[in-house]
Amino acid sequence: MTDRLILRPPDLPVAEGLAEIATQEGNAVVTAPPGSGKTTLVPPLFAKILSDDDEARRARALKVLVVQPRRVAARAAARRIASLIGEPVGEQVGFRVRGESVPGERIEMVTPGVMLRILHSEPDLPGVGAIVIDEVHERDLETDLVTAFALDVQDALRPDLRVVAMSATLAAQKVAELVGGTVVDVPGAIHPVEISERIGPQALGDFGHGITVSRDFLSHVARVVQEAANGEQGSVLVFMPGVGEIEKLRGLLAGARLPVCSLHGSLPAREQDRVLSSEEDRIIIATAVAESSLTVPGVRTVVDSGLAREARFDPRTGIGGLVTVHASRAQMTQRAGRAGREGPGRAFRCLAFGRAAEFSAPEILTADITDAALQCAAWGNPRMEGLRLLDHPQPAALESAQATLRALGAVDDAGAITELGRSLAQIPASPQLARGLIAGAREVGVETAAAIIALLNVDTRVPGADLAAALRSVSRGDRPGHANSSARQWPRERTRLEKIARATSGSDSTLDSSTMTHAHSTTQDHSSAKTFPNAEQANNGTLGDEALATVVGLAYPTWIARERGKGYLLANGAGAVLPKGSPLEGSHWLAVADLGQTQGRADAVIRAAVPIDQDRALELGADMLAERLETVVAGTKVSGRIVRSLGAIDLASEPVTLSAAQVAQARAEDIASRGIGTLSWPAAARSLRERMAFLHGAVGEPWPDVSDEALAARVKEWLEPQLGATNPDLLAGLRALLPWPEAAKLDDLAPERITTPVGTAKVVYSSGKPTVRLRIQEAFGWTSTPRLAGVPVTLELLSPAQRPLAITEDLESFWAGPYKDVRAEMRGRYPRHPWPEDPLTATPTSRAKPRKR
Repeated sequence: MTDRLILRPPDLPVAEGLAEIATQEGNAVVTAPPGSGKTTLVPPLFAKILSDDDEARRARALKVLVVQPRRVAARAAARRIASLIGEPVGEQVGFRVRGESVPGERIEMVTPGVMLRILHSEPDLPGVGAIVIDEVHERDLETDLVTAFALDVQDALRPDLRVVAMSATLAAQKVAELVGGTVVDVPGAIHPVEISERIGPQALGDFGHGITVSRDFLSHVARVVQEAANGEQGSVLVFMPGVGEIEKLRGLLAGARLPVCSLHGSLPAREQDRVLSSEEDRIIIATAVAESSLTVPGVRTVVDSGLAREARFDPRTGIGGLVTVHASRAQMTQRAGRAGREGPGRAFRCLAFGRAAEFSAPEILTADITDAALQCAAWGNPRMEGLRLLDHPQPAALESAQATLRALGAVDDAGAITELGRSLAQIPASPQLARGLIAGAREVGVETAAAIIALLNVDTRVPGADLAAALRSVSRGDRPGHANSSARQWPRERTRLEKIARATSGSDSTLDSSTMTHAHSTTQDHSSAKTFPNAEQANNGTLGDEALATVVGLAYPTWIARERGKGYLLANGAGAVLPKGSPLEGSHWLAVADLGQTQGRADAVIRAAVPIDQDRALELGADMLAERLETVVAGTKVSGRIVRSLGAIDLASEPVTLSAAQVAQARAEDIASRGIGTLSWPAAARSLRERMAFLHGAVGEPWPDVSDEALAARVKEWLEPQLGATNPDLLAGLRALLPWPEAAKLDDLAPERITTPVGTAKVVYSSGKPTVRLRIQEAFGWTSTPRLAGVPVTLELLSPAQRPLAITEDLESFWAGPYKDVRAEMRGRYPRHPWPEDPLTATPTSRAKPRKR
C-alpha cells in the first residue's frame, strides 16, 4: 500500500523530487520548503526502495524509522501517512513515543529519546533499513545524538543502513559533509503566503518578576489575531513562546468570532488529536510544536508573535531553564509556511524579521547536557569525544555534566560508564530522576518511589512549589486544570516507572532490556492502581514527607537547601527563592526537585520542593559533607576556624590553633589573593626577578615565568616556605625557582654588569630587555653592539652631563650615520670632551681633557 502512495502520490510539491531522491545511493540530505510534503512522502519512498531490494525481498522488508523531535508531530505524521494509504495506524505505519507505542510494519515515527534507547538496546538495528531524521534544522540535542550514533552504527555494524536528513531551513552542505551524503534540493512551489509585519510595542522587559512578555505586547498580538480572524475564511494559527503566554492570550481573545483552542506538548494526547482533527474554522494558539512537520487542518492565516523559548544552562550553578528570545529567521520562515500548506495564505509578524538571527543556537551549546553525556558514555564515547557532531559542547557545560554524573555514580573519574550509569541510561528520565527511582525504590518502596518520580517526570506544575500537596492531589484523583494538564499523565507514568523499578529490584547495576522495552511502550491506563503501600495515608495527607524528601534528596543531593535570609542556599552554592506566598515559606531545610532560572534574576526559582529534616539532609548529602580550615590574616596576626559544611552550606564552626605551616599557608594565600605586586620587593629581589623575566622571554623553558600572575599561581612553591617570618625573604624564594643546572649560567646569560671599552657598566632589565647607560665617549672603539642571550643590548648613549643623546641596538649603524649630527652639535657645547671624526678608532675615555693653565 505504501508503494502505491509513491506510484500515485498526492499533489504535494516534494512529489516532483521523488525520482531524484530515489536515484541517490548512500546517505542523503533532502531540503524543501515548509509544507511541501517531505515528512509525508520521503519515508514511504524509502520503504518502497527497501522493499524493491532483491535481498530484502528474499528475507523480509526492512522498516524505515523516522525521527521526529516532538511527540505530537510523530503521532500526527503517522496518522497522515496511514490515512493516505487507507489504513489505520498500527498496520504498515505506526509510531513510538514515550509511554505510547503503536508499531508499524514498514514505517515508524519515533521521537529522538525513544530512538536513542532503541540504539542502546539493539545497536545493529535488526529489521531497520533506513533512518530518516526529520527537522534537523531545529538542532535538538537528542536529534544530534541520534545522528551521531546512527553514523557510528553505519560505520561499524551496518554499512547497508541508509541515513537521510531532512529540513526546510538548513545549512545543507554542512550536514551533508557530516553524514557523508548528497544534497537533494526540491524547490517545489508551495502555495503563496502574503507576509505582513505588524510591529508592536516592546515585547520583553523586567516587570518585577524577571524578564517576561509585556502585557502591552500580548494585547497587541491579540489585536492582530482579531484582525486576522475577522478577515478571510479559514483557521488562524498563532505562535506564542510558552503555555503561560497561550493562556494569557486566550483570556484576551474572549469573545472572538472564532472558537479558541490551545496546542502544546503538555496537553494530553487525546486533546492534541482533537485539535488536529477538527475541521471547523478556529483560532489555534500553539507553541513551537506547530512549527515542525505538522499539518494543522484548515489553517490559512498565521500570526507569529516572533518569540521563542530556548534552553539555557548555567554550568556554575548546575541550573537550567527556558528563556524567552526573539525567534530566528529560520523559525519565522517555518511558521509562515504553515499558512500555505493547503492553499494561498497570509502571515502576520509581530516582531521584525530583519532583526532576527539566521538560526537558533543549537541546544548542545546552550542546554544542560548531563543526560546527553550519560548517553554518550553508555555508547562508548566518554565526555562526548569521538562523535560526529555538528557542534561540540562548551567545556564548562561538559565539566558540569561530568561532575553531576560522577556524583550520581553514573561515570567514573575518567568519564567511563559504570554499571549503575548503564542502568540509568536505559530509564526514560533524566539521570537524576532515574537515580531517584532506583535508589528510592530501595529506601521507601517501589510504588512510593515510582509515584514521586512519575510526578516529576511528567513536568507537572506544582502550585506554590509544594510537592507534597501536589502528590496528594494527584493521588486522590483530583482533576487539574489546563495549567496542570500534564499531571493527567501521572497514573500511566507511575505504572510504567513501577515496572522499571521492579526490574532493578535487588540490583544496583542491571536492568532487563526486555522489561525496559515493555515498560517504555506500555499504553494501558492504570489510574485505578494503588498509589502507595498505604494509599489512605496519602489521601488524607498523613503520608510522611520523609519518604518524599528521601527520594528527592537521592535524585538531587546538590539541591538540598537551607534557609538564608529571604531565600535559600543550595548545597551546590546557588541561591534560590520560593514563589511568593508558597506554603513552604519558613521551612528551614528543603529537598528541591525542580529549579528554574528567572530571566534577568540572579537567584533561581524553586518550582517543587519538600521540607526535610536536617539529619536526613545530612545523611542524603553525606558525600558532600566536609570540613575546611578558614583563615583570616590581619596584619601580622593570623587566626583560623574549622568549618563543617554540606557542600556550600556551612553547618558549624569553631576556632582552632594554627600550626606554623598553616600560618605560612594562610599568609601565602592572602598574598596571592591581594596580588604579588602588593609585596615590598627589596632591590636585590627585584633585580633577580627582572633578570629571570628577561631569560623567560628570550630563552623560554626552563627559565620560569615570574609575572605577577605566574608567581601568584605558584605561591605555595616559592613563597610559602618563607612565610614563617613576618617579612618573607623574597630573594630566597625567587632563587628556589631557578632551574638547575641551568641556573649556573645565570650570570653568563643575564649578568648584572657587562664589560665596556673603559671597564664595566650595570645592566638594567626592567624594560624586559637588557639596557646599559654610559657616556658616548666610553663607547669609542666599540665596533658592534653586545648581545645577551641572543638579544642585543639597548645602549643609552649620554652626553657629558648624563643627558640622553641616542638610544640604539645597532652601534655600528649609529657610528656610521647619526653620530655625525651628534658630534656637530655637541663639540661646541662640550669642548673639553673628545669628539673624534672616527669613533671606531678613537680611544675610549671616562675623563674630560685637562684644563689649560
